[in-house]
Amino acid sequence: MPRGERLMDLADLLRGREATTVPLLAGELGVSTRTVMRDLATLRERGMPISGEAGPGGGIRLEGERGVTAVHLSLSEVVAMWLAARLSRGASQLPWGDAARSGLAKLLSSIPRAKARELRQLCRRVVIGPPASASVRQGAGAAPDELLGLFEKAFSQGRGLGFHYTDRDGKTSNRRIEPHGLLVQTPVWYMLARDVDKGEPRMFRMDRVARPRLLGDILFRPDVELVLEQLPDREHFRPLVGKLA
Repeated sequence: MPRGERLMDLADLLRGREATTVPLLAGELGVSTRTVMRDLATLRERGMPISGEAGPGGGIRLEGERGVTAVHLSLSEVVAMWLAARLSRGASQLPWGDAARSGLAKLLSSIPRAKARELRQLCRRVVIGPPASASVRQGAGAAPDELLGLFEKAFSQGRGLGFHYTDRDGKTSNRRIEPHGLLVQTPVWYMLARDVDKGEPRMFRMDRVARPRLLGDILFRPDVELVLEQLPDREHFRPLVGKLA
């Protein structure tokens, strides 16, 4: 399990009980007590109010949540901040970059358990890759404004999406898809999908889409494996899938 995901699971376990012990946490996470103690120290550094002895057998508890946890953010708002932070980090070194990363980590470690699970499931399907090549950037356009909101609904709610698509050769076709994943290679965004009519995985550049619409008769369960299958270099991109911090 990636460390970022393990930290979120550890935070979830702490929220779900009055008190626990390091050995119990280690058993539930499938790691050593030493690893749990290191992770507890990391969560404390990120602002989680954890009290108790961190040694083997010590009682551990999460004190009353406060501060940023009192702000009720929607899943879409949390994802937007996560994605913005990831994109800015990949673009360049910016002032307050470290503060932004630590603030995001605190936010991710403080959201409710149910929302944290939803966030992990959604973010596993979003891949932030390297910037697009010069030739791709030169020919890139802007995605239709109406596509962004419709894609968000289809992607997060497991609903079908229909649109007219113009391929690299200028040929236009009508497509119906299940949008399982999103690949970002700034400034180009790709939908990683299953073409409903062809029954095959397909990748669609969002700036080549026109007349998008939600399809109420198409529902699907997100498939992370389908997302991985479509990455240009699966082994290179795999570590970028679902990184939350």
